[in-house]
Amino acid sequence: MKKTLLSIVMIVLALLVLLPVLWTLSTSMKPLSEVNQYPPQWTSSAMSLKPYVDMFFYLPFLTYTLNSLIVACSSTVLTLLFGSLAAFAFSRFTFPGKQVFLLIFLLSQMLPGASVIIPLFQLLQKAELYDTYWGLILVHTAVLLPFVIWLLYGFFQTIPREIEDAALIDGCSRMMALRKIILPLALPGIGATALFSFLGSWNEFFFALILTSSDSTRTIPVGIGLFVGEYLDVWNQMAAAAILFSIPPLILFTLTRKTFIKGLVAGASK
Repeated sequence: MKKTLLSIVMIVLALLVLLPVLWTLSTSMKPLSEVNQYPPQWTSSAMSLKPYVDMFFYLPFLTYTLNSLIVACSSTVLTLLFGSLAAFAFSRFTFPGKQVFLLIFLLSQMLPGASVIIPLFQLLQKAELYDTYWGLILVHTAVLLPFVIWLLYGFFQTIPREIEDAALIDGCSRMMALRKIILPLALPGIGATALFSFLGSWNEFFFALILTSSDSTRTIPVGIGLFVGEYLDVWNQMAAAAILFSIPPLILFTLTRKTFIKGLVAGASK
């Protein structure tokens, strides 16, 4: 009886989670004249894939997609590179102010983006990085890095130091031990962290909105917002863009789900 009730509750929760996605999918295939009708209808006899075709002519959606992929992949690589080195140092060495630095990293995640956007905007302008790939990549890296360090720090803490000590005795340097022993052992955690980092950059809207001004550098979240115009709101094409926007993370999660689950289990056991 308890299992049956639990299954019913889980099904209801799953439907509640899927309901907005299903409604967005339905909206993405309706003609614009039927999107705002009252009462709203789930289906229509005029449903088609035309909004998916029209959206590419309304806005340069392919350019936005390429921009998002470049920014998200680059920032993910940089955060993993610097984050793994910093997390390894925090997990293996003791130095003055270590706990203070970790606390600062944690507190930095509580700051709203609006509190730092003005100095970031001025800094990028003076460095001639405003409205460029590198400007947005560096900002995303800086925003995600404290979170990545905290995640990897916990994973590195689960790896026994005796394994690293044995490698050092056998002649490995610290960097060699990190590259050949620690990182392979922490691969599930690195995979989970990479997925979180990619999604954080892929979904980021606020910094991309303020720090870009041209179609050549705008990302998909900013591009989707442009479907709301001064005189016309193209809701069906916006819904189509939102559906396509969700496909790359879904594919990435499907390909890395085993590593992601292992990483979550490792973090939970820690």
